[in-house]
Amino acid sequence: MVGRISDSELHEMRIRKLQNDISDSARLGIPVKFMHLSALTPTSREHHVERHGELFTGQEMLDWWAEGDNRVRCRCACTPVLLDNQGRPMTPDLMVKAKMDLKAFKAS
Repeated sequence: MVGRISDSELHEMRIRKLQNDISDSARLGIPVKFMHLSALTPTSREHHVERHGELFTGQEMLDWWAEGDNRVRCRCACTPVLLDNQGRPMTPDLMVKAKMDLKAFKAS
């Protein structure tokens, strides 16, 4: 179909963005981790949902998507989260919101 993005194209774009974010944060000396964001849809796999709102290093995200079939039909994303000098997220409200979304999804 014209205009549709294949799973492999989506995965390549997702990985390319993550690799760019990892490189940029290292080059600029900005401490970040990456928040896993599940699509939270009825077809989301449980082990994808359980990661929603959790923080991982860039390499941990890359490794996870490389495992088994994690990348197949995956609609998850990740976003960089700035860390303070103690390694804590500088946007705790974002963490709370993600956890609330996860709780609401599980209750539905």
